[in-house]
Amino acid sequence: VGLSSDLEQSRSRGYAFTVEGFTQENPKSLIMGLYYPEGSKPTGYEAFSRRVGTVANFNYSFDDRYFSDISYRIDGSSQFGKNKRFAPFFSMGLGWNLHNEKFLRTVPFIDRLTLRTSYGQNGSQQFQSFQAIATYDYYVNDRYHEWMGIFQKALDNPNLEWQKTNKYNIGIDADLLKNRLAFRLDVYRENTNNMLSSRWLPLSSGFTSYMENIGEVQNNGFELRVIGNIIRNTSKNIFLNVSASIANNESKMVRLSEALKQAYSKEEAQTKKDPSRIIREGDALNTIYVVKSLGIDPSNGRELFLKRNGDVTYNWSSEDLVACGSNRPKYRGVATTSLRYKNLSLNMAFSYYWGGQIYNSTLLNKIENADKHYNVDERVYYDRWKSPGDHTFFKGINNLTPTYATSRFVQNDNVFTCKNIQLSYEIRGNKMLKRYTGLESLIFKADASDIFYWSTVRQER
Repeated sequence: VGLSSDLEQSRSRGYAFTVEGFTQENPKSLIMGLYYPEGSKPTGYEAFSRRVGTVANFNYSFDDRYFSDISYRIDGSSQFGKNKRFAPFFSMGLGWNLHNEKFLRTVPFIDRLTLRTSYGQNGSQQFQSFQAIATYDYYVNDRYHEWMGIFQKALDNPNLEWQKTNKYNIGIDADLLKNRLAFRLDVYRENTNNMLSSRWLPLSSGFTSYMENIGEVQNNGFELRVIGNIIRNTSKNIFLNVSASIANNESKMVRLSEALKQAYSKEEAQTKKDPSRIIREGDALNTIYVVKSLGIDPSNGRELFLKRNGDVTYNWSSEDLVACGSNRPKYRGVATTSLRYKNLSLNMAFSYYWGGQIYNSTLLNKIENADKHYNVDERVYYDRWKSPGDHTFFKGINNLTPTYATSRFVQNDNVFTCKNIQLSYEIRGNKMLKRYTGLESLIFKADASDIFYWSTVRQER
């Protein structure tokens, strides 16, 4: 059982200014500058926050079979609205060491088997100190009878409250076959309530953004890691270890505030080139919204679109935007292998992800929306439609209409890469080495990174 409290205060300041006219190529001090740029002025920032917290925790274990952890915390921060400064947080974890139960103690291939589950809450303060407070600044460039005026630079939000994430987890840890095989599995769900984000405001309000609790996000997924000691021969000093992991995470916007729904409905009407900027309630985050394309019409080089009602048209409309994949991979992971034979060692590391999509805006801007009168990619001339009957991926070379968010540029994004290979040789316990150099050991290493990169999307450089 434990009880503790903590207080925290943070203050930071920063200043910046520009100096020109250095007479030396590598000046050692800013005072060696000759003057300030005309019309320039110093800039800077200030941040100040205070936080107070109290936490109580309880831990219990019985017969090395069952264990539990419980904690309760209350936090208060000056970064939130004056009506919502304090928030409680609760967490609890339970575990069961199955390998210590009588019915599993005699199973020869089980060294350790633990089931665990947990629930916990945490909060977020990752935003500027004064986002919930009405702040003002001086007019430093204008005077009225030698007096300086002030203006409001940020809106206040007295009801801005803590962003809370509720985390649920079920896991299993297992060591098998005399610790030759181990795996760790976690299945989780995270619900983030009162999510904090900047809300865009119309310019007519006089402000560009406003910090607000905009809604609820849900994350579901799992993480699996497997470790295998394939060869473990200590007498001959031969070892081979491999490990691999796979993780899945799916994020969904469960609820949006009414204000943000209206903002995003206006955003959709203007979305033409950034198909990942839209967020819709009930859909996954990172969803790519585009108008469904039927390709380029060989008769005239124009793009054909499929409307929501099933009609075919040449006209792009934001009303026909539909979900067409997600730029978040469905699965991702890493794999490593380590081989040691006496004094020689080889280590390799790989990573991968698959199941996601990407909107290839680089390809779009370099070819289809590029101005052919300037220095451009050769595909602007060779791969675009030129005459009736041409079957091409890109629309007509003389078609000057900009290309907006279209499924034609949505591509499956699967990647497998070799991150690192390391080869080393160790000299240890050599009498000649110690006699003439005084060294107990000497290691020679050769390293190479990014050996290969395989992807379903060709990199545009």
